[in-house]
Amino acid sequence: GRGGVRLAPGVRLDGGGKKGDVPVLVCPNGKVQLNGSALAILLLCDGSRNRDAIVAELATGPRRHTLAADIVAFLDVARARGWIIEP
Repeated sequence: GRGGVRLAPGVRLDGGGKKGDVPVLVCPNGKVQLNGSALAILLLCDGSRNRDAIVAELATGPRRHTLAADIVAFLDVARARGWIIEP
């Protein structure tokens, strides 16, 4: 099927759960600390949205064009690092 952007096999998000915990991306070669915007993007990578839908959901308001460029750049990096897969 076409599907959407999703986390790669063996990759998961660990939000910590406890107050003050830094969210991390857990992947086969270790853990990566995430900032809030990175976490927001990766949380939408659940297979139900394509790249355009993720951008549209997060890039709103007066800075949306800047945000959209940042989101696309992050998705490119995440894909290059093997964190996400796109159909």
